[in-house]
Amino acid sequence: MQNDALAWKKKYLELLDKQEKIEIGFNTQTDLLIRALIRSSLAAEGNDQQLDQQLRLLRTFLRKDINNVELESHTNQLEKAVLKSEKNLQQRKAILGATLTQLAQQLHQLQPAKDVQKELKFFEKNLHQQLSQSYNLHNLLNQLKALQDRAFNTSTALEQAAPPAPSLFSRFFKTAEQTKQTKQEQEQEQEQEQEQEQEQEQEQEQEQEQEQEQEQEQERAAIACREQAPAAQTPEYLELSALTAETPAGPDHNQDTQQRDPIDNMDDSYALPMLMDASYSSVAHHIHQTLTTLLNDLPISDTHEQHALELRSRIDKGLNWYELAPLLDELSNIILAIANGADNGLERYLLDLNQRLTSFHDTLQATSSGYSESAKDAQTLDKDLRQHVSGFHDDVRTSTDLSDLKKLVDTRLNTFINTLQAYQEKRMQTDSVIYERFQALTEHSRLMEQETQQLTTKLEEQRQKALLDPLTGLANRTAWNERSELEYARIKRSGSSLLLSIVDIDHFKRINDSYGHLAGDKVLRLIAQELKKRLRKTDFIARFGGEEYAILLPDTALDEGCWLIDELRLAVAACPFHFRGEPVTITFSAGIGQVSTSESLEQAFERIDQALYAAKAAGRNQVSVADLGDNTESSIN
Repeated sequence: MQNDALAWKKKYLELLDKQEKIEIGFNTQTDLLIRALIRSSLAAEGNDQQLDQQLRLLRTFLRKDINNVELESHTNQLEKAVLKSEKNLQQRKAILGATLTQLAQQLHQLQPAKDVQKELKFFEKNLHQQLSQSYNLHNLLNQLKALQDRAFNTSTALEQAAPPAPSLFSRFFKTAEQTKQTKQEQEQEQEQEQEQEQEQEQEQEQEQEQEQEQEQEQERAAIACREQAPAAQTPEYLELSALTAETPAGPDHNQDTQQRDPIDNMDDSYALPMLMDASYSSVAHHIHQTLTTLLNDLPISDTHEQHALELRSRIDKGLNWYELAPLLDELSNIILAIANGADNGLERYLLDLNQRLTSFHDTLQATSSGYSESAKDAQTLDKDLRQHVSGFHDDVRTSTDLSDLKKLVDTRLNTFINTLQAYQEKRMQTDSVIYERFQALTEHSRLMEQETQQLTTKLEEQRQKALLDPLTGLANRTAWNERSELEYARIKRSGSSLLLSIVDIDHFKRINDSYGHLAGDKVLRLIAQELKKRLRKTDFIARFGGEEYAILLPDTALDEGCWLIDELRLAVAACPFHFRGEPVTITFSAGIGQVSTSESLEQAFERIDQALYAAKAAGRNQVSVADLGDNTESSIN
């Protein structure tokens, strides 16, 4: 019977594993189909407004769980939108073909050179065939523009170089030889036209094949460049121009440096990124590192681990603009699922903890009951032993025959021994159960302590991440609030000094407007690095918001702090920022002052912030000192 149960259990587990594998495969196929649909919908956008709306709804439906009725209803609407879009597309192609044909005929009326007329005829002949594929429209427009320019140029040249009109006499008296010669020339021209048309057709076919091969080679080269990019290159420094390698110092080094272009002398790490119309290759390395870092920092669960590995593989192989959008969609779905799962995970952890505490309580109660039962058994044994001893006394007292007494004593001893054996067996069973329960309690306690430690570690990691600004890596506003309160409490307790400085980048909005937000982000990062590396370990710097940084200088005299902030100002102004070879000067203004315990921290911040405004009003790129008593400011240039 037991063997049958084990066999059925094994069969059940095997079927369960098989079902789980089938379910995983089904989920993987579903994810792949959803990804393919999202990519296809993105590629199909831009042809029809109603179709674009339906495709956006389709992507929305694919990202959330919907029932089959809603999906079927949307699919019917999508089919109608596709048919209508196809009909509209054919109509637009017909109108466009008629318009282009009319333009070509108008160019014919200008009577351009013969070679231009031949190409116009060939253009009209192949127009409808070329329009059957939408991607040929750009080439058609370029061909028509080139023919239009040539037609206008040749028409103007012919008008300027046209011979004077023949006289009436010469027109009436053409010789027969000229007429014959003209017919031969026309026949030769027709033959040449046919040959040229055939050659043009062959050349166009060869050009199309060459263009396709070039596009494929460019894509392969771009992917190879991304894969072979050196790992030591800093990802956030996105270069805008090809900068030559540094030359070693030598006798002719100064001469060569003077003759080289000024761009060669600029530090690549301070090159500002181009605007968003740049090619993908210019930002590919930065996007690759950002996405990789994001995936590394995400707490990926077992449910999303396979999907995350697939995303990482696609990122490592290299992306383009069209592949980036669906990948970001999938990544956002994982992040949302993790965010929702974090709440559910905490809820599950609390429920599991509650169950374990209940089990812990039940085990304690059972252990306590076991001890109570053991105490009762000991009392019962004591009572039995006392009865047996009392019986011995009675038998000895009342017995008159030695043989009868011997029998009574043997009987009493056997009963006594049986009672002790029964008690000992029960006590051993009770002790065994209690020992097992104590082992279970110990294991429960160990697991709970281990999980509590892991949860504490994760919470501390998340807390530390929550205290960092993701762009600059500096402390954020929350961390600033905590540290500033601690420092303020310290000076109130010990009477030591504390300086507060507020730094604001000059004309930062102009940087964003002129060079783009990527350049602005890079400026914020580099200035944050420049400031942090020049401060002491005991100092504290945070990104307070936007382009503002707040600095705390504990146990520092005001003169020393003013000198330090001014040195930071000079260091930032000396940073060789440049954009496309042109130097870009970036500076900051700052306010600094001593924090007094006679005022609140908010009042001190407001006073020093007013000093910052005074530095801005005085012309920027300077440090303004906020004095304590009279709220006056003095500037350091």
